[in-house]
Amino acid sequence: MAILVRGMGMRVVARLARGAVAGAIVVASVVSGVGVLYLLRDAGVLGFGPLVRGALPLQQLAGGAAQPLPRMALAWIPAGLVAGLALGQLTRLRAAASLAVTAGVSAAMLFVAGGVSDAVAVSDPVRAHLVPQLTRAGTLVAVGLFVGAALVASRRAPP
Repeated sequence: MAILVRGMGMRVVARLARGAVAGAIVVASVVSGVGVLYLLRDAGVLGFGPLVRGALPLQQLAGGAAQPLPRMALAWIPAGLVAGLALGQLTRLRAAASLAVTAGVSAAMLFVAGGVSDAVAVSDPVRAHLVPQLTRAGTLVAVGLFVGAALVASRRAPP
């Protein structure tokens, strides 16, 4: 009986560890999406197409917050694919749960980062700038691209 309980305990620990690693990869993927977008901007890659306002909130004072949609796609789709693959490979989450995880993590991180950026830009308290993030095109497009790619990848990942 003790061996059975110990074996079940190890499986639970292993599942929790895989979930924690997958969660860390999702968080790192969001951070990398922002970083890649900055790198692409600096390199001048894909500088055509419709501009998405507020894509880089820290750049609002410098005048570079709007970014072309193709550039955003190149930054956010691979990041979302990595997040979705991590969830698909490391967890047993269904598509709806993967969607909830990627949407929740990416939206929370990007809404808070945007709110902090806005608050710093105008020297206001952060809380006054969180709700307006819900209407910021750059944040919404980034979350949409990230989540869409993650959903595709998590559904395609072998069990």
